[in-house]
Amino acid sequence: MKTQKKSASTFQYWKNYYRTHRETSNDLKEKVTLLNFNQKSQDVEAVLRGFLAYHSKDAEPWMYEALALAIKMNKGPEKDFKTSLGYAADMAQRSHNPNHLVSVADMMLLNGEYDRVGTLLDEAAEKIPHRSEPLIMMINLAQKTKDPERMAMAIEKLFSLGWPGFDEKVRREARQQAETLAKSLREEGRTPESETLLTRVTEAEFRDVFVRLTWTGDASLGLMVEEPLGATARDVAPRTVFGGAIIKGGYGLHPESVYVCPRGFDGDYTIRIETIYNNPDKPALEATLEMITHEGTADEKKETKTIRVSKTPDPVVVHLKGGHRKNVMPFLAPPTLPPADQTKGTSKDSDKPSGATRPAPETSKAIEVEPARPAEVKERPR
Repeated sequence: MKTQKKSASTFQYWKNYYRTHRETSNDLKEKVTLLNFNQKSQDVEAVLRGFLAYHSKDAEPWMYEALALAIKMNKGPEKDFKTSLGYAADMAQRSHNPNHLVSVADMMLLNGEYDRVGTLLDEAAEKIPHRSEPLIMMINLAQKTKDPERMAMAIEKLFSLGWPGFDEKVRREARQQAETLAKSLREEGRTPESETLLTRVTEAEFRDVFVRLTWTGDASLGLMVEEPLGATARDVAPRTVFGGAIIKGGYGLHPESVYVCPRGFDGDYTIRIETIYNNPDKPALEATLEMITHEGTADEKKETKTIRVSKTPDPVVVHLKGGHRKNVMPFLAPPTLPPADQTKGTSKDSDKPSGATRPAPETSKAIEVEPARPAEVKERPR
C-alpha cells in the first residue's frame, strides 16, 4: 500500500511540475539518464508522462521509447507499452531521421512488435545504404517472421558492399541465417521458397573485384586501390562511394590485406602497394598479389603477381568489364580500420589483425543464430 501511495504521489508531483515548467530535450534526457542509473524506473515513467502531458509539441521519438521501456520495467499495462511504442514509431517516420527509425525498429524487434519494423527499416536502409544495422535487423526480422523474400533482399544489399573490419563475419553469419530459415521453410513444406532463397544468397556472394595481398615477414603492407571514377580506397579511408572497400589491413602475424568491390563500375582498378613498416630484422622481401574479377561466377578471371617489397612497386591495373554497380552511394565513410602499432614491427598485440571483427552489439542488430547444417546447394566455384 505504501508503494502505491508513493507511486501515485510521484506521478502527481511531476504532473504538477510540468504544468508550470518547461524543459529542453537535453535537460530531460539528462534527468531520465540519472534516474535510470539509480534504477528509479517509477520516477522515469512519472517524469516522461508529466512532460508529455503538457509539452507534447516538444516530444521526440526517444521520449516515447524511454516511456515504453519504463512502463515495461514497472510491469504496467501492455496496452500502454504498445501505445507508447506506436507513438515513437509515428514520430520516427515523421522525422525521416534514420537514427530514429533504426532505434525504434530495434526496440520493436526486441519486444516482438514486428508489424511496423519492416517499414521503418526500409526507409532507414534507403537513407543510409552504407550502414549495416538496418540490413542486419531486416535479416533478423525475416528470421522471426519467416519471410524469405525480405531476407533475400536484405542479404543482396548487405553483400553488395564490403564492410571494413568485419566483412567475413557479416557474410558468414548472414549465410547461416539464410540456411536456418531455409531449413525451417522446408520443414513447413515451403521447399520452393527455400530453394529460391538459397539460390539468391549464393548469387549475392559473387563479387566483381577481389584483391588480396599476402607476404612473409614482419611487415605492414597496405593496399591503395584507385577506382575507375577516381575515388581511392586505403586503410585511412577504407570505403568509397563507388562500392569498393579495404576490408582487412594486415600487419605483424597477420600478413594479409584485402580489397573488395562486390558491385563495381566498369573500368580500370589501379592497385598500389604501400609499405607502412618493414622490420629490418625480419623483413618482408616479396609479396603475392592475387586479383580476381567476377569472383565465383563462370566468368571468373584470376591473376597472381609477385611484388618486390624492397623497392617501390609499379602500379598494377585490373580491368573490369560487366560490373554490376549502377549508382554512386550518397554516404559518409565508415570509421577507419582499427589502428595498429605500425612503427615497431611485431609486438605482444600483433596477433590481433587490424581487420579484427568488432564485438557484436547486445541488440537485435547483431546476427546471432545457432549454425544450421548446410543446406543441399551446390558449392559456389572458387
